[in-house]
Amino acid sequence: MIPSASRMTKKRDRPSVDTSVADICRREVGRISNRKFANRLAASEDLVLRFELLKKLNKHKGCVNTVGFNPDGDILVSGSDDRKVILWDWESGNVKLSFHSGHGNNIFQAKIMPGTDDRSIVTCAADGQVRHAVIPECGGVETKLLGKHQGRAHKLASEPGSPHIFYTCGEDGLVQHDLLI
Repeated sequence: MIPSASRMTKKRDRPSVDTSVADICRREVGRISNRKFANRLAASEDLVLRFELLKKLNKHKGCVNTVGFNPDGDILVSGSDDRKVILWDWESGNVKLSFHSGHGNNIFQAKIMPGTDDRSIVTCAADGQVRHAVIPECGGVETKLLGKHQGRAHKLASEPGSPHIFYTCGEDGLVQHDLLI
């Protein structure tokens, strides 16, 4: 059976902004899961069309490969082909801190570790290295090599709520469990 032309061109129903607002209320009182809420919100064309560019954060000198928020959501961390890590006050657009990661090649992932007052950042890169940067209260940055994959290290993930445990994965097929001491 061949579908009629009207069935083929019919747009899929998408949640409206009003539905999304109602979903926020349901999520806050526990009547909808965070995952279901995120999927519905992402499918809201009405809401996405209302997005506007807030700021352009121009400081890296290479392709930006990773961005992510700290646990509080007020600082954005970015990593780039220029091998620098930048901490941004995304709301004002100002750079809070910029430092060389110690990597010899493109940074693929950078994360601020939870529960560290934004003073502990882990990175992985095309050089296969997994590095840890500590930002002491007196200023400056101390970076240290924690491990190395055979080939590139593409992704890392922190254990939710833990300032010490994170995982890395690389082209060598390994998922490594790392512990900051």
